[in-house]
Amino acid sequence: MKRALLPCCLITCATHAQIGMDRPVVLTATDPAERTVQGSAPALEADGLITLDGARSGRYHWGQASGTGMAIQLALTPPAEAYVNGMELRFVPTAPGMGPVSVNVDGLGARRIYRSDGLPVSAGLLVPGTVATLVYADTAFFTAARAPATCPDGFMPVNGQYCIQRNDTVNVSFFTATRWCNDRGARLCSYGEYIHACTMHQAELEGLFNDWEWIDDTSDHTHMADIAGRWVCHSISNLAMIESNNNYARVRCCLTLK
Repeated sequence: MKRALLPCCLITCATHAQIGMDRPVVLTATDPAERTVQGSAPALEADGLITLDGARSGRYHWGQASGTGMAIQLALTPPAEAYVNGMELRFVPTAPGMGPVSVNVDGLGARRIYRSDGLPVSAGLLVPGTVATLVYADTAFFTAARAPATCPDGFMPVNGQYCIQRNDTVNVSFFTATRWCNDRGARLCSYGEYIHACTMHQAELEGLFNDWEWIDDTSDHTHMADIAGRWVCHSISNLAMIESNNNYARVRCCLTLK
């Protein structure tokens, strides 16, 4: 095998040290198999040489996660110097994340994480113990994962198409209820979904008839939205969508399965 010869002074220095080159190194052997650089250690800086082993292992895309489920901190080795389009990162979340989730990589500043379709992160996409993959584009990261094939914590399957929250939650206005579900990658249930879940799984759903619950259904009256439940599964009424304590109802979200 042909090897490039360096001056003796450099050979002595390179035995146990790094060499800084101020110009390109050109390997000129006629056989491509002989044009190689061997023995390089893993890169410790952003402009370091990446070996085939390092590329295959994916170590430069791996981040050590900390923080919370909603505000993730990632530490790369070597640290990232800037966010660039196409940056791909992998990590294992330390806590469940959904809704307005952000990630801060090596102190470069928090960036929002969205689903691949641009919606907030759904419950079940960022789960402790499972590997998450993010790709950076423009000003945010996007998950490479699809919507969950199983219902996340707090939800139960109604059929093979959607999940519903087991408990009714906050008592808010219609628009706040819509945002509340959307921030968690879910949505308000349609009237049909609500009736079906209530009828088929009444014993498994908690707080069904404690109060009215918002549904994603328009009312026949101007500026009104429909509410369901309260007395029986088929009960339906409406409330004004104007922000007021008199127009509050409970929230129970639905989540589409794919």
